[in-house]
Amino acid sequence: MTYAPLRLEDYDISPTHGFLPSEPPLRRLPDPYYAPWEDIMDRFNQYLLAHHIRRLVRKFLPASIAVPWVAVAEFLQLNPVVCCAGVCHWNWQILDDTADDLMDIDNLGTIHTFSGSLDESWFYLVTTAIEAKCARGLSAILDATAAVERDDMSQVTRSLHQIAYALGEANIILERMYERCDPYVFYWKIREFLAGWENMEEAGLPYGVLYEGVDDTDTFSLDNWNSLFRRFRKYAGGSAAQTPLLQALDIALGIKHFPTGERGPQSSVAEARNKLRAQGVPEPPTVNSYLVQMRDYMPGGHRRFLEDLAATCRIREYVLLECSDSLLHMGTASDPRVLLRQAYNGCVDLIKTFRDKHIMIVSRYIIAPAKNGPMSPQRVAVPESSKLMPPVAYMQAMAKQTSRLQSGGRMGGDSLSADPTMYPQTNIAATLKSSEQPVSKCPMQNMLAANTRPKSVTVQVVSEAQDVGRLARKLEDGAVARGTGGTDAIQFLKQVRNETAQTRI
Repeated sequence: MTYAPLRLEDYDISPTHGFLPSEPPLRRLPDPYYAPWEDIMDRFNQYLLAHHIRRLVRKFLPASIAVPWVAVAEFLQLNPVVCCAGVCHWNWQILDDTADDLMDIDNLGTIHTFSGSLDESWFYLVTTAIEAKCARGLSAILDATAAVERDDMSQVTRSLHQIAYALGEANIILERMYERCDPYVFYWKIREFLAGWENMEEAGLPYGVLYEGVDDTDTFSLDNWNSLFRRFRKYAGGSAAQTPLLQALDIALGIKHFPTGERGPQSSVAEARNKLRAQGVPEPPTVNSYLVQMRDYMPGGHRRFLEDLAATCRIREYVLLECSDSLLHMGTASDPRVLLRQAYNGCVDLIKTFRDKHIMIVSRYIIAPAKNGPMSPQRVAVPESSKLMPPVAYMQAMAKQTSRLQSGGRMGGDSLSADPTMYPQTNIAATLKSSEQPVSKCPMQNMLAANTRPKSVTVQVVSEAQDVGRLARKLEDGAVARGTGGTDAIQFLKQVRNETAQTRI
């Protein structure tokens, strides 16, 4: 096949911003037609805090959001669900147009967040800033690919150094995650907004979600759920695996990933080189299906870039063929081939370091909070006398609130209970009713029934009922902590890290 150089612009990739748009995303759609949606988003966090969001959104949802959402997603050629592109690539603004480095993380802000917290903004902006800083690395990948075709060893080495520089900056930015994103806030207050509806049986979505107006052509009632179940969609939530940046770096450096839980064929450098000489460029091996699946959450142009890059980039093969066995052990420091190998291995080491840091973040932001559980039970002090609310009235109000949560109220929603015609699989009220016990699970109700008046009372912050249907939950011993993409997070990340390390030459 004749080599044809790739151009970033042909894939909607910016030479200066990488996979981010070259201009800041629109903060508001200018057409008045979209004003009702934009008005809600202007005060989304306030409406959510006041428990008004579901009532307001139901004026438009589901069909009036689902139909255009799916249409826009089809135009962009990605899945209609919260994804990395939506919250990180297209959700940023520049704070100071006169700054020396416009895309420095300290000069960026988000446009929208679900929680309204600074922690959520920072979580997105770390990824946004990494994407911007690694733009030069994408150009260097193409330069190195072209240099391989020309057999220009010095240019390949220089391009690898440029890739390494970008990766170094990415590692520095990733370490800053801890500065302004609190693990407790992320796990218990933010993470469930980023969850999708695939592999989410534990969170109360065994069938996925129905996109009303798009997939439900039959009469919408409880009588035809069997036929409607086949139209439910299952999508992963927002995940770092959805950024094309890391997959592009893997492809460029020849880092192969295999199905989670399986080990790919292991061979020495010499064996790999001999096979390459005997067979030419090998057939693509079995790949990690999850990573390939995550490309469906990338814009179409970015996905095609990865496919075309995989078909043309032969950097690892070039390094293998140029660096003989004797060179690996006896080459001088000034030998261009030694410098080439060192530059290549330096890039691999930096990606491995990046993945080490990612594992540490997942451990601190997901595994630890999940094992520790929420800060419950909390002690809620009941005053001996209150001018604002008598103790009995206070306990009655608390009992009513706890009872509402146990009878189907949704965490992160509002006072409206879950609609069984929209979410039959999460009809918590029906589930609880079928297993009611003579004694109430609510401590407030038991106290009122006993006509007691304690000085303080223990309230379970996350009850058993609340824990149903939530991605954020305390893990029991041996339970798997799943990422927002639905995978066993630690197993997947460790395997990807180890496969990276094994790529060194």
